[in-house]
Amino acid sequence: MKNLNNILLIGGFITLLSIVSCTKSFLDQKPYTSISKEDALKTAADVKTALNGAYANLRNGELRGAAVPILGDLLADNIYLSTVNIGLFNGENAYSITTDGAYSNRVWFFAYANALQVNNIIDAPLNQGSEVMQYKGEAYAIRALLYFDLVRFFGKPYTLAPNTLGVPIVLHYDPAALPKRNTVTEVYTQILSDLDQAISLMSQYNGSARFSKYAAIALRAKVNLYKGDYQKAYDDAKNVLANSGFTPVNRADLAAYWAAAIPHDQSNKVETLFELASDAFNNASDELATHFVQADNSEGEMLTTKSLFDAYTTADVRKSLIIKGVRNRVGGEDPAYIVNKYPVVVGDFNEKKVIRLAEVQLIAAEAAYRLNKESEALTWLNTLMAQRDPSLIYASAGVSLLADIVNERRKELAFEGDRFFDLNRLNQNINRTEEYPSGIIEAGDYRRVMPMPLGEINVNPNIVQNPNYQ
Repeated sequence: MKNLNNILLIGGFITLLSIVSCTKSFLDQKPYTSISKEDALKTAADVKTALNGAYANLRNGELRGAAVPILGDLLADNIYLSTVNIGLFNGENAYSITTDGAYSNRVWFFAYANALQVNNIIDAPLNQGSEVMQYKGEAYAIRALLYFDLVRFFGKPYTLAPNTLGVPIVLHYDPAALPKRNTVTEVYTQILSDLDQAISLMSQYNGSARFSKYAAIALRAKVNLYKGDYQKAYDDAKNVLANSGFTPVNRADLAAYWAAAIPHDQSNKVETLFELASDAFNNASDELATHFVQADNSEGEMLTTKSLFDAYTTADVRKSLIIKGVRNRVGGEDPAYIVNKYPVVVGDFNEKKVIRLAEVQLIAAEAAYRLNKESEALTWLNTLMAQRDPSLIYASAGVSLLADIVNERRKELAFEGDRFFDLNRLNQNINRTEEYPSGIIEAGDYRRVMPMPLGEINVNPNIVQNPNYQ
């Protein structure tokens, strides 16, 4: 893909250029994002440095650092854009999404740039030693995550339209290539192949600051849930819950877990299977938090919908992650329901959670339900409730049980970027309340799939636009 390839590797660079990375180096700190092809990937240390660059760019604000979690909730019914805002997400808030102005365009370009970066790690000629294999396994897992995000934004759900167009699969650098879009099925096949490779290669790390074997298994469970392969999702979720060594965060510690009052060492094996960690040289301020926190050094333009706030009972500890207050800008909302899940703007101790144990419990619950194991599904659901809201004990059955599981996914994963994709795979309407200008977005609405970026179409005639976009 010529446009995508030109973002990366121009002049022999195998990592992102400054237009992609927000990281900065200090004095003699070798930056993660400037390794030339001539110098790189000769030793395990080189591969590790390149991998650090891949993680640094994955947590960029145009990917998992802000755009993915924001769009995943803004396009649904969890958050909305304040009337006093900086103008970045107006189109998505109003569902007035254009091919040249969609914020998802940034996700497209930065995700492909990051994927090309990990491709070079995977293709590196070093193939010996457990350390190198661990790093390559992590690169496979990162690529799987990137394509999972891409196909969910730009393709229809696998469970509804597996043979429709997804996104191009680009596994090797070729500046002359003009690839076509692969089908949704083909993209999911590649994602699962990458995760299988990752799981087979990783053995040296079991913390949460990077991908580990069990983090990759958890992600594979999620991919199979979205694919509708519920037996595999169930098996992987049960494996993680039984064997990963990670324990759920308890009710008393949940607020502190999100506040991250002390820097994580990513080795305590509580709740977080994989998060994008920051360090002294990278992400000194939190781009995600700036969109939520009401402070002078923050924009705070993303607010919680009242419908989400009201979904929590007063006994639910997760309700403390939303504050009923006032938008701290002239003309702002009063009352305003303020996201408090990422409270630290400076210092960036808000590590970006990618997959957590609570989500694996919910995957186990939904997969068990789909496999006609309703009693077990209830057990997993109520296990989570004991950790979050002991006043609520579910006893539902049939479609009501599925609705309860989906509702708990909404509440547990709020502000982490999953709600839009859940509603898409479930083929449900998005009931956008009075806070939004656009009302109900029906399940079949063409805007439930993001447009191909106009800039990509202009340089690659093989890219077919999604239906109804001009």
